[in-house]
Amino acid sequence: MEYSSKNAHEHEFHRNLVCIVYPGIVKNPDRMIETLGGIREISNTFGQEKRRLELRFRPECIYSKPAFGDGRPATGLLLKVKVQRRKSQPDYRSISSVQIMGCVRRCYNFDSLCDFQQLPAFYLPATGRVECLYNEIVPRGAHTSSPFEKPHSTPSFIPPVCFSRNDSMNTFVLREPKKPRKANPPVDGCHRRRRQKHGIYHTFSLTEPIPEKATAMALNMLNAKVVTGIEMEQVRHAFLTRPIWTKNALISINKLECSSQTLGVILPSIAYYYVNGPWRGTWVRYGYDPRKHFEARVYQLLDFRVRSIGSVHECIKIKRLSRAKVNYRTADTVTHYRDDEQQFVNSEFDEETVPPYRVIYYQYCDIHLKKVQDMLKKVPSPKSGTVCDERNGWLPYRFDDQCRNIMMEIVLNNIRRLSEEHPESYGAMESVEEEDDDEGDEGELSGFEVDEEDEDELEGMMDSMDDSITD
Repeated sequence: MEYSSKNAHEHEFHRNLVCIVYPGIVKNPDRMIETLGGIREISNTFGQEKRRLELRFRPECIYSKPAFGDGRPATGLLLKVKVQRRKSQPDYRSISSVQIMGCVRRCYNFDSLCDFQQLPAFYLPATGRVECLYNEIVPRGAHTSSPFEKPHSTPSFIPPVCFSRNDSMNTFVLREPKKPRKANPPVDGCHRRRRQKHGIYHTFSLTEPIPEKATAMALNMLNAKVVTGIEMEQVRHAFLTRPIWTKNALISINKLECSSQTLGVILPSIAYYYVNGPWRGTWVRYGYDPRKHFEARVYQLLDFRVRSIGSVHECIKIKRLSRAKVNYRTADTVTHYRDDEQQFVNSEFDEETVPPYRVIYYQYCDIHLKKVQDMLKKVPSPKSGTVCDERNGWLPYRFDDQCRNIMMEIVLNNIRRLSEEHPESYGAMESVEEEDDDEGDEGELSGFEVDEEDEDELEGMMDSMDDSITD
């Protein structure tokens, strides 16, 4: 029966109904209402929005634990459907009319678990059977005697109010707590690269003294780890000629053939490591204090980052970190490098250099550029008793920015030259000039053409420092 203006009066949309999804097959509606507590209890529950509807499958038993139904807002319709049947055709069904009896605004569902049930049933030795003693335990009618005066044959039955604290299922799985595994005894000479505790990792400070000698554990590791005398002598000689090294520069400049693990054992016995400050990331020979030596300015660290100009950034790849896996059964370390990359790169910068990575660290003494070396020589010597700066060391303010501009200009020129000589390898640079002219990005590249003004400003600052020192 379709809805139309003619039969609209037959539908009762104004009636707001409440639906109860009863968890059972209803054969007797009166019995069903009795399990829900009766009409009065149901009405009281409907009048309180947050109250739960109780369902007792044994309403006559006071020890019955109820199942609770939660009320939630709902949107539904109660339909009255009339179906015609024929006795001659049992499978024949025909809907003659459909009428809307009301709108369902609230629905009660019994989704929670019902509590455990305990019956007042006991084993009676006299009869030899388990019998329910509910009538003997629960008094009926008016009793003049005290409830505590009862036959000794009647047992006490005092169950708890509820057996389970929750009526919803828990998603976690109960299991025994994990027991820590017993650590195997360390293999002689095997150590973890990233958990070295025998080195001295020094934080830069203007007041704290520097380490004078290696720790006892660092010296013991030389005996535990197989280190040849030739490798030890090469590293020791390198620190005698130059007191401050980065690990990459130590291997690439001195052409050391020892592994990274071996060098990690030798270095803590000869030098200490600066965690931060102007000499961060470098190993300094024990007893040498760069804060008191003005010539230590050339060993300060410069982090050089290739700037994103045009498509220059795409010509230089991102450094991929090597991944080392330690086989603790054999105490061997297998290092995997992606794309056949070398473990250490060239740590020197000159007029022909194109950095292999977008971020790379150089010491000023390894930057073989005439402009940078002249700037280092022009830095005025400080007065006696002067201490270095906590951030810039012995160099003036913005000295590192000036060096980066000079180095970036050389990198751009080298990439342009290589793109002309090897267009198949540096094809990304072909359209840089045209894009800069079309889009008006000349200001980006022209930022390197005014480096002379910055250099003059730096020289003027150095001259003023010279004048103040002579005065």
